[in-house]
Amino acid sequence: MKFLLVFAAAATLGSAASLAADSATPPNGGKGACRADIQKFCTSVPHEKSKIRGCLTEHQADLSDTCKQRVAAWAAKAK
Repeated sequence: MKFLLVFAAAATLGSAASLAADSATPPNGGKGACRADIQKFCTSVPHEKSKIRGCLTEHQADLSDTCKQRVAAWAAKAK
């Protein structure tokens, strides 16, 4: 019984820590930062990383702020 209580407490604390870490992640750092923009602007583009990035770059003025940040980060890494 004591083991179950300790396990439940540890699981609860782990979940809270995970949520805190997720909220501390910058909005452009997580997966899916551009998911909606890809669906909106790049549906006809083959789902290859370079082609999707090219499509997003072409539509940069129309992207969500989060996706704009992500595209800017890709461009900075490429330099």
